[in-house]
Amino acid sequence: MDVAAFKDLTLKLLAIADRMEQRDERFVELLTQHVAQLQSATQAVSSGGQALARDALDMLRSQARDAVADSIAEAANASKTHLEASASSASWSAREVNEAAMELRKQRGLWLWAAPIALIAGALLTAGGSSFLLWKNAKELKRAEFGQDVLRATQSGALTQCGEALCAKVGMEPKRFGKQGEYVLLQD
Repeated sequence: MDVAAFKDLTLKLLAIADRMEQRDERFVELLTQHVAQLQSATQAVSSGGQALARDALDMLRSQARDAVADSIAEAANASKTHLEASASSASWSAREVNEAAMELRKQRGLWLWAAPIALIAGALLTAGGSSFLLWKNAKELKRAEFGQDVLRATQSGALTQCGEALCAKVGMEPKRFGKQGEYVLLQD
């Protein structure tokens, strides 16, 4: 191989190395942006969930008796604990991805494909955890609505205590429900 061919080959190799370095820098920038977006989404989910729990608890406290409020408070605290755990997990995932980005700067060639997969998996886990918590909170709110219905029936006089037993005001000709008519509609 002559000197000119060797110089030409060396220039081509340097150009390829320069392109690879530019591509790696773009990839690290994109990865850093995705980490920031993941952290922002984590904070939004955490504060939105806490605000939802606080608003639901405030509304129910003003309308329910102490027993119903205590039950709802326990459910809200459990939901808040789960939400905080999910936010902590998402924050931990974001920190892990950020550390992976720093390591990627050191070992760019090896991690070109592994880091985006880890980022997607972390986002999917965060989204799945958030969806589960929203579903669970909706169930707790449904349970609290039943308690409010019982409270309203008690306040209107449709349900009352007869000595040590529970009585229901059903009217002179009550409407019956169920396969064998075993349920009676309470008066409003």
